[in-house]
Amino acid sequence: MTQRSGWTDSELARMRLEGLDHLNRLRSGEATDRDAAAFIAWRGQSLAHEEAFRAALRLRELVRTVETQPMDADADVIAFALPVRRHLTRRYFLGGAIAASAAGTAFLFGRTLDLLPSPAEAMADYRTGPGQRRVVQLAGGASVDLNTRTSIGMQAGLGMPAIALISGEAVLSSGRAERAALVAGDGVSVVRGGRFNARRDGGEVCITCLEGAVEVAWAGERRALRAAAEVRYDGSGIGPVKPGADAAVLTAWQTGTLIFRNMPMHQVVAEINRYRRGRVFLANSDLATRSLSGTYYVDRLDDFFSQAELALGINVARLPGNVVVLS
Repeated sequence: MTQRSGWTDSELARMRLEGLDHLNRLRSGEATDRDAAAFIAWRGQSLAHEEAFRAALRLRELVRTVETQPMDADADVIAFALPVRRHLTRRYFLGGAIAASAAGTAFLFGRTLDLLPSPAEAMADYRTGPGQRRVVQLAGGASVDLNTRTSIGMQAGLGMPAIALISGEAVLSSGRAERAALVAGDGVSVVRGGRFNARRDGGEVCITCLEGAVEVAWAGERRALRAAAEVRYDGSGIGPVKPGADAAVLTAWQTGTLIFRNMPMHQVVAEINRYRRGRVFLANSDLATRSLSGTYYVDRLDDFFSQAELALGINVARLPGNVVVLS
């Protein structure tokens, strides 16, 4: 970090605007780890850049205070008074530019990083938000346990209790119904006398048998699963049955915990982002492949950042809106 002095007013104003732009980008819901790395590099250029970053944070807090402050009852009454004339300096105009930028980005600062649901998710019969769980009782004693950020709909016409997994992850149990079905994408999975975990990430679906027997049908092909076996499919095909799934790790979320066993850091961050509001960025590519093992409580995931600082020597930058940058 350089310690150059003698920055001009226009350079300092530009840095503050750049700081706002970086914060705005990280809060936009469209930022990538590369954007986070660019922010870290920008912030570390000089002490002036660091101060510009802190000024951007102060502006953010000011905007947040104004957004949440209740309107005065007399705010719509215009006082009868002449405007005060003042000498408008160059620094005043620069300050006005910064304030205008803050006002222009207030909406993005105020929104969360949890993007609006898709039309299908918005019309779901049941949905969960970040870090939430929900158990839904189905006909005949069957049930479905919804993990974080999950949307399902009730499915009719299969002759048994059935749901459609629109997005997210769920455990379907047949219960007294003996059979229950889950539709996800182009596949239909039926469990007999047991339960299975289903996870849908975009167009890819993973079905893992936890107990009993599961039959997965996809475009005329069928896969039979027993306990600890899984199969994956998407719109282009269905894979082979793979044994040896770790049910304890897979379903730890049902007890409010996350278990990582030699998981690459980029996958750990992706999982934390599923359960946590805001966004975690991995700005150091060297960290992406480092393996991590540990158990964390879903309702205390920020403990991970403290442990990452102490045990792994990771730099943790906490920003407004639950944004965290790891570098």
